[in-house]
Amino acid sequence: MGASPAPASPPTPTLPHRGREFDSQTNLCRRMDIQQRRPQRGGEQPFDQRFLLFAMIALVAVMMLNRNPPPVDPNGGEADGKPLAAAEAEAQPIDAAAIEAATADLEETPAAAPERVAIGSVDPDSDYRMLLTIDNVGGAVERVELSSETYRDLEDRSGYLGRLALTDAPGGGALVNVVGPGTPAEAAGLQAGDVITAAPLKRTPEDELGDLVESAESFKEVLAATKPRRELALTIARGGESQSLTAKLRRQPLDLIRPELENVLRHTPEPPEGYESVPSFVVRLVSVNGRRDEDPAIATANTQLANEAWTVDAREAGSVALRMRLTDLGLEVVKRYTLATIPSEQRDHEEHPSYHFDLSVEVVNLLDQPQAVAYELTGPNGLPIEGYWYSNKIGRGDGSFFGDWGSFGLRDVIVRFADDRLTQFAAKSVADGDVDTMGGGQPLAFAGVDSQYFASIILPQKETLKEVRTAQVRAELATPKIEKPADPRWQNASCVLQRTPATLAAAGEAGATVSDGYRVFAGPKLPELLSNYTAADDANHTLHDILYYGWFAFAAKPMLWLLHTFYAIVGNYGLAIVLLTLCVRGAMFPISRQTALNMVKMQELKPELDRIVEKYGDDMQKRAAAQQELFRKHKYNPAAGCLPLFLQLPIFMGLYRALAVDVELRAQPLISDSIRFCSNLASPDMLIDWSAYTPLWVDNGQGLLGLGPYFNILPIASCALMLMQQKLFMPEATNDQARLQQSMMKYMMIFMGFIFFKMPSGLCIYFIVSTLWGIAERKMLPRPTPAPMSETTIDAGPKRPKPTADEIAQAKKKAAKKKGKKRK
Repeated sequence: MGASPAPASPPTPTLPHRGREFDSQTNLCRRMDIQQRRPQRGGEQPFDQRFLLFAMIALVAVMMLNRNPPPVDPNGGEADGKPLAAAEAEAQPIDAAAIEAATADLEETPAAAPERVAIGSVDPDSDYRMLLTIDNVGGAVERVELSSETYRDLEDRSGYLGRLALTDAPGGGALVNVVGPGTPAEAAGLQAGDVITAAPLKRTPEDELGDLVESAESFKEVLAATKPRRELALTIARGGESQSLTAKLRRQPLDLIRPELENVLRHTPEPPEGYESVPSFVVRLVSVNGRRDEDPAIATANTQLANEAWTVDAREAGSVALRMRLTDLGLEVVKRYTLATIPSEQRDHEEHPSYHFDLSVEVVNLLDQPQAVAYELTGPNGLPIEGYWYSNKIGRGDGSFFGDWGSFGLRDVIVRFADDRLTQFAAKSVADGDVDTMGGGQPLAFAGVDSQYFASIILPQKETLKEVRTAQVRAELATPKIEKPADPRWQNASCVLQRTPATLAAAGEAGATVSDGYRVFAGPKLPELLSNYTAADDANHTLHDILYYGWFAFAAKPMLWLLHTFYAIVGNYGLAIVLLTLCVRGAMFPISRQTALNMVKMQELKPELDRIVEKYGDDMQKRAAAQQELFRKHKYNPAAGCLPLFLQLPIFMGLYRALAVDVELRAQPLISDSIRFCSNLASPDMLIDWSAYTPLWVDNGQGLLGLGPYFNILPIASCALMLMQQKLFMPEATNDQARLQQSMMKYMMIFMGFIFFKMPSGLCIYFIVSTLWGIAERKMLPRPTPAPMSETTIDAGPKRPKPTADEIAQAKKKAAKKKGKKRK
């Protein structure tokens, strides 16, 4: 199993969970690795069209900003349609004094030694999709690593040896507390209890063995400097003897659940004082025989459950059982973790339903008298916050038009009850306490935590979906709230499931044990995979509901289908996006060509329009009438140029939503995954890491000037091409108004460059190809020739007849008369 006892440390009863050591290579690597278009020369776009385009781009930017819709369930705090206290009173069989007398004869169990147990495997060729690291202190899950080579860590590009839960050895060195199956550490022969004393890095052939490991932190620094596919020589102390091992490092797997402090250290150099991670799936008593958790005996029991070591029983490769005896209450709590296995012929099929483990919670009555018990189970926490500086995750809103257009947290709570819609709670709303308890006698289908591309969801295993076993569900933070200036989207939101009170029969009788099963999904948000996970075998309640594309689903889904189709042909999603762009622009060619022709005609009419402006000056009514007459004569429709803009908006938003939701587009490179540049089409291109020269408020990506820790070239190329398009086709300014408009266009494009600096590289590729198409399309049209001047085009009214000789003579007499009066 790769687990052995580690040195014990005294529990801290004042805290919900004791602090623990863990690998923090990710933080060490963070610093290291961490519209408007105006058609031009040959067709000036009218100002109203330019303004409309700017308004549409600004609207898109607003849609990407953070919104916080906090839908609240009004039926909180009830069980089976009754107040929870009333339900407990009905279930209470005996008084507390009798229980205290009965527990006096129970034997105390020996204290267990703290240790970590690893079940499953991180080897892609194994029978498991994941590797679970379980800490027997609390009997809870500390880490979940996915074994699939498709899902790797996007930010930590150092070599992977294994999550060893390192601590400082008493005599110096790094003590290994767990070695997971399938890791390079296990393949090299490393074992729990070994002390790593040296780890030389062969930077050049002349390097001598050295690089002593003085502590756990110093060894983490060594690992942070390594690269995948390199060999790492280790000197270890085992049983008082020194040995040498060689490990071949791999790419970092994705930690779908990890200690939250590792996430905090990605965006905050120093965590808040006293900040501690807590594991997932902790059991806590709510009431025993009517006594609530404020009772000293129950408070002590909860401290035992969270902070003391559980006895580890029945270890196997894919399962483990843990037991905690609560002598003072006459109860025993047993937790069993069982990993799903995958048939060898299904290993390459990611949609096979094997991304889960089963958790059973048993409460056993040890007394010869019945007892009434209610407990609660905490949900998953510590899901990854990859892309914390650029990611924008969408979510279901509060019913308003803009409700689903804003950015939710990177980890939001989702809950669905039977025959009800799925409800999503933004992390900020959870942190601010804007979410009430949910339930009120409704049967729970599932609840959990949803991140951008992955999720961890609890599905209660019941005979029927209508069975009410959960009294209420709460959405709350699993770890202390991170205060400003941290982004509220980074809060560690989780959920808590409270069970309805259960009556336990006397020990030895039928019904002395209550056993509840929970299936915990922990995997990618693949549509076919999610559809295979149902609540109590009810096909109408599947995890597919957690996929959400928002208002532009009608455009995102067809575009995803096209992208996957092109990818099946060319084998590269970057080329697939290019083909998609050509397909879209080709389909729009008749409309865009007609629009370009209209703009050419507009350029031809520009001298006439300038004369109309000069003639009528500030008389807007006559000017507009003259312009309309000119447009009617030449069959020109100014509004026709807006149609391509309206058609491209859903396409733009559809591709944006596809990149933000579809996990198959995550980590897809444009060139190669071996280089950082454009290694993930769903993220910025990350050409150069400038984090060593920029302040933290820039690296964290908050606000307009929060550009992130990388310099991105593709957004700049996109804006430069648009500016070039304007320069190529925009005529020279002939008056102050035209010069002002052109200057405003340039400044607006620079502003948009800041907004789109963190745009996904796949979307930038779409913009670049689309702009190049537009330039080529415009170059193919004939150059405009100004229309010949005619009196009709200058005057909006009917043509005047020529004056007669008498009228000319009278006009001259009047002029002479006026001139004589002026002389006098």
